[in-house]
Amino acid sequence: MILTFLLGALAGFAVPFAEPHVKRALEQVALKEIEVETTEIDLLTLVLLLLVAALLTGGGNALALLVGALVGVFGKRIVAAIQGKGDAP
Repeated sequence: MILTFLLGALAGFAVPFAEPHVKRALEQVALKEIEVETTEIDLLTLVLLLLVAALLTGGGNALALLVGALVGVFGKRIVAAIQGKGDAP
């Protein structure tokens, strides 16, 4: 369960780094120009990373995976709020 949580957190944290690669792959695969919003690309990237994490854990605990992803995506903001800094850098 800890491994599942950590992989979920890693997947959430990796979204900004993997998003350009997913966008480029989507553009290369599509035969026509498909209008996709930035938030949709981010969501697609997160889902793909969570799918990889789920495959690595053999299905594992879905709740731990999702909570880990939330921590990964919002971790900087959560820490900044706890420290009273407002917005994370």
